[in-house]
Amino acid sequence: MVEDSDRENISFQNHNKIRQLSEHTINLIAAGEVIERPAAVVKELVENALDSGADRIVIHLVNGGIDRIQVIDNGCGMSSDDLSLAIERHCTSKLKEEDLVHIQTLGFRGEALPSIGAAARLKIISRIENASQAWQISVEGGKTKGISPAAGQRGTQVVVEDIFFATPVRRKFLKTARVEFSRCEAMIQRLAVARPEVSFCLIRDDKTIFDLPIQTQQERILAILNDIRKEELIAVDFKREELCLTGFIGASSVNRSTTNGQIMVVNNRPVIDPVMQTAIRVGYRDVLEKGRHPVVALFLTVPLDQLDVNVHPAKTELRFSDEANVRALLIGSIQKSLAMGAGNIGVHPESLHVIPRQYQSKVTNIQYPSSIPRSLPTQSDSPLVEQAPKQQLNVLFNRGALSARDVGNSLVTFSNPVFGKEFNDTSFPLGTAIAQIFKTYILAVTGQDELVIVDQHAAHERLTHELLKKQYLEQGIRSQPLLLPEVIELSDSHIQCLLDFKDSLEGLGIELESFGGKSILVRSLPQLLGAISAKPLLIDLAEELEADEQAHPEETESLHHRLDAILARMACHHSVRAGRSLKIDEMNALLRQMEETPRAGTCSHGRPTWLKWSKKDIEKLFHRS
Repeated sequence: MVEDSDRENISFQNHNKIRQLSEHTINLIAAGEVIERPAAVVKELVENALDSGADRIVIHLVNGGIDRIQVIDNGCGMSSDDLSLAIERHCTSKLKEEDLVHIQTLGFRGEALPSIGAAARLKIISRIENASQAWQISVEGGKTKGISPAAGQRGTQVVVEDIFFATPVRRKFLKTARVEFSRCEAMIQRLAVARPEVSFCLIRDDKTIFDLPIQTQQERILAILNDIRKEELIAVDFKREELCLTGFIGASSVNRSTTNGQIMVVNNRPVIDPVMQTAIRVGYRDVLEKGRHPVVALFLTVPLDQLDVNVHPAKTELRFSDEANVRALLIGSIQKSLAMGAGNIGVHPESLHVIPRQYQSKVTNIQYPSSIPRSLPTQSDSPLVEQAPKQQLNVLFNRGALSARDVGNSLVTFSNPVFGKEFNDTSFPLGTAIAQIFKTYILAVTGQDELVIVDQHAAHERLTHELLKKQYLEQGIRSQPLLLPEVIELSDSHIQCLLDFKDSLEGLGIELESFGGKSILVRSLPQLLGAISAKPLLIDLAEELEADEQAHPEETESLHHRLDAILARMACHHSVRAGRSLKIDEMNALLRQMEETPRAGTCSHGRPTWLKWSKKDIEKLFHRS
């Protein structure tokens, strides 16, 4: 006897037999994977144009691409027979002998045009070279209209209208025309950077946004990333085994709040790859402020059998057979490229948005200081001078100085009415010091008519940081026993954290032990830091270790992971402070050290240590240009 529950199960099974979906439904499902928004349509059409050998591509977008997308190229075109197959699923001319390993074209799946035709109104007009006429074909919601003759130039013109008209639910999920256009523009920009040998023109609602001629790689990058100056780009050209990395990276001063300024190209294919993004972030970690992202345009060449581009229908994701090798190449290349002295790569104030577009200045009475001669010392006992080669310290002035008492004590300046050969010496990228402002900033001029301003504390912090790091990596930081061990009171959490890392801190020259209660005994400190107060240093180190959730006393690598941050804290306590008056030889010694120290363009926290204005830049401020 069959029970009621069994009858329900039998009825359920009979009601849900497996059946094959209709061709129309299959196309709509495929379209949902390939065509997510107008930008995806633009990507597929432009990639087809590039694969056709075009060197001129024009893109028209109406209402952000929601209403109309038109892509015109001068490529090889298609015959009438090819045109009829182009709109069929999995028909392609790009995949040779069904080889999914050695893929050298941007497209290869044969899904784009059928998917577009299933979700929108599609029309293609194409003409091959030496043909007497062009041919056109149309698809609306998956329904194909016959091929017919048409007028058209050599190449292909594709028009897509009313995207997702066949799937109204998907159309409701589209953003505003402004947002959709920005996505399309970003996609076109990445493709344009990947192929500078092709001319690109983007038109929005009959307004030309950009029209790029055939350019060099650097010219194309500067045209697309138009807020970067040529002198702020660093060329990259490195190899590791069979991998090759070229392109340009921006100076650490050129950064953004998002990763939109990062263009990554693998085998001529623009991608958004998490492995490469992580490597870029790590490569800039020592020179960039937290929350900021660098600007790069990197081109990676990988053997075809070590790369899988058939991960997703959108073809923006990759899989590397050796991710560790790719990561090591990117991190090492970026760090080596950034490891140069200050002054070699331009840091312009406009890149940091420090010059307001509109400002008002109040005119006040100006009193000019009287000249009061005074002699300058020829030697200094400053550690800055001791650390610099003697030949770098001979840039001194023989004249007296101007007194700044009539205009306050914010400016210390040195008189040198006629610039001598020191000022014309082009071997000094940061120039020669002429003044100190607010006892914090050093003013210098170069032989190329440039004005340089240096943050003395930030600059010296980086110098000390690099010395500490070098000493640590080469031989361990030497400790200096205190004449009298110092007892310091700290919070329970700080004491416990420092004692947990006691052995590791000894490698940094810090020896301490528990002293009972809320006290800790400090026996030695790093020799390089000289005479400093132990308590502020230990508080900072404890906070640095507590902030790292991955740091564990049993794992020495976890401390090394935060090594730079810890050394940066230590360096900060030994650096020349803001508010300290520097002598002229001290200032010049600091400039010369900055020019020779890697990563001296930023402090240990990623902030710029120097800025530069050319004579033209200053003239613009006074409306003289």
